This record gives sequence, structure tokens and C-alpha cells, in this order.
Amino acid sequence: MPKKDYYEVLGVPRTASADEVKTAYRKLARQYHPDLNKENQKAAEEKFKEISEAYEVLIDAEKRQRYDAVGFAGVQEDFGPSGFTWQNFHHTGDLEDILGSDMFSQFFGRQGGGSIFDLLGGGYGGRSPQRARDLEASLSVKLLDLVTGTSKEIELVRREACPRCNGSGAERGTKVETCAECRGTGQVHRAVTRGYTRMISITECPECDGTGKKILKKCLDCSGSGEVRRRRVLNLRVPPGLEDGTVLRLAGEGEKGRDGRSGDLFVRIEVERDPRFHREGRTLWSEITVELGQALLGDKVKIPTLGGSALLTVPAGTQPEAMLRLRGEGLPPPGGGHRGDYLVRVHVHLPETLSDGQRDAVRNHFTTGSTATDGAWRGGIFGRKRT
Repeated sequence: MPKKDYYEVLGVPRTASADEVKTAYRKLARQYHPDLNKENQKAAEEKFKEISEAYEVLIDAEKRQRYDAVGFAGVQEDFGPSGFTWQNFHHTGDLEDILGSDMFSQFFGRQGGGSIFDLLGGGYGGRSPQRARDLEASLSVKLLDLVTGTSKEIELVRREACPRCNGSGAERGTKVETCAECRGTGQVHRAVTRGYTRMISITECPECDGTGKKILKKCLDCSGSGEVRRRRVLNLRVPPGLEDGTVLRLAGEGEKGRDGRSGDLFVRIEVERDPRFHREGRTLWSEITVELGQALLGDKVKIPTLGGSALLTVPAGTQPEAMLRLRGEGLPPPGGGHRGDYLVRVHVHLPETLSDGQRDAVRNHFTTGSTATDGAWRGGIFGRKRT
């Protein structure tokens, strides 16, 4: 079953502020709290989980940006292959404020020896592997690059597993012991009692940084982190017709987490501004100025195009601000296809002064009669008509 749009789940517009997102979640969280829906508790739990997943993404500025750019693909690595679980929810403090401590503890409190994750996440035994880390980059392209698409190199520095210790953080030939603080789980549990309610918090072990292991002698290359920074050059295929601000995803080209999986690289396309053109989707716009004689009699005018130049036919009698069209000289739609058009607005330059010969020619053209008299000029279309 396809996922619903997160904005639709919370009932907010895509322009909603963080406060509006929180207000919507507050209302829905109280509405679908399972303990308030005894008659259909299972459905309420699923709905409660669905709105919490949407809230987890939309209240986090960085996750929301990725979701807005590429949809669910932008946040799926935050949740893992099985999708959103309560292990991924980082706003229990918001929920306690929304529901109140009593209602909150009914849902997230310790019951029958289980923690929050035992109750809602299907168990949380052992260490939670550190999630693979995504990277972001930007790439500048020219308008011409978007006609047929292009290939560009991206240079980045990312953290990778240390080749000396294979990511273990321990120097070659030395042993790694189980962390005594967390007993190899990578987590420490702390309990806080509030009246009849006992709250359990689970955090990463500070002694081993969540690895569950104690390094006796740190690797000389990575100083025990298990990671080194490496400069990489990647080749990116930019499809034709992309809009400025489009984000492309390179799967597996991010940084590796401790679970061995790699994050993704998200590349924002920045289309360089070309002062000769204005772009609206597939359509290009430009402007030219022609002389009065060219507009009256017609002419062919050389104009710039994305591929070089072309001759634009200015028909005889072209009016000021007329729009002329060159078909197929615009840009293709995103991903490729038939190119749009190139529209050119024509401005007509009117001379500020005329020579005697030019003045006589205009009079002869626009006055009636065979002889251009002063009276005929005044009575012609450039002057007041006589009654």
C-alpha cells in the first residue's frame, strides 16, 4: 500500500511553519491516542504511528528539506529498510507536553518490565547500529548543458572506513574488549521515577561511543575512530531539462555507518543565469530592438540561441511589442523530450530626429494627394482631422 503524503497525513499545507506542524500533530495525537480509542485500539495505534512518522520528518528542518526535494526516498535511510519504527522517533518530549505526563506514561511508560521500545518497536535488544550518513553537494550547470544533458565531475571529501584497521579503530594485532559500562550493548539505561510512573531513557554509551567495545590500543591512522577522510571524484549524469534547484540522489555515495551501509549523496543542481535569456519551464524568452524601417518593410535579424545564433524573420508591418516565435529552440522537459519554443519580444526604435529627405518621404507616404503640402500634412493622420 503506497504511503500517504506527510503533509496530507497531518492535514497541513506544504508552506506550513514548524508551529503549524506542531499544532496539527498535537490535535491528532490526542485524537488517536490508543487509550482513547478502546473500541478500535489497533487501528488507533497504526494511525498514531503514521502521524508520528510524518511529524518526525516535517518538524526536523533537514529531514523536511530532503523530503520536499525527493519525497520518501530522501528520508528512507533515516528509518532503515523496515520503515519507520518508534526507535526512530526523537520527539518524546514533545509528546509528553502534548499528552500530559499521565497519558504519556500510559503509552510510553514501563509496563510489565518492558521499555518504550519493547512496547512499540518490537524490541530494542542490543546496540542500535549507527545510521549511514548522507552528504549534500551542489553542482553548477549552464543552460546549454540542459538541452541534451551532460556529465559532470563532483569532488568531495567523505569519511570512509580506515584501511589500516578495517574500521575497527584498533591497531593491528591488538585486542578489542567488551565495554564494561554497557556490557557490549552500546547503550546505557537510566530510570527516572515520577510518582507511580517510571520513565526509562536509553542513550548511547559514552565510554564506547555506542560500539559496545573497548579499544586497548587505538589505530595509528584513525586514532581509534575507525574512519579516515578521503577525497573522491564522482561522475554525475545530469539529465536534460532540469529546473534550477532540482536535487539528484546518488545512492550509496554518502558516508558509511558502523553497520557497514552507505548513505546517499544529494546533489542540488544550480543553473547558471544567462543574461541573454529568461526561462519559464521549457520556454525561453528574449528581446530585440529593430529600426522603424525594418518593422515597416520586414527584415531578417540575427539573434542568439542556446546553440549559437539564428536568423529571425521580422514580418513587414510588425507592431511594437509583438511576440515572434522560433519553434523547438527552447529546452526539453525534465528527463528529455520535445524542446519548447523560443519567444522574442520586438521593440521598435523610433528616431528622435529626421533629415529633410526622411521627413519628405514620411509626408509622401502618409498624406493624401500627389503633392505633400503643409495643409495636407496637418490634415493627414499625423495631425488633427478637419471637419
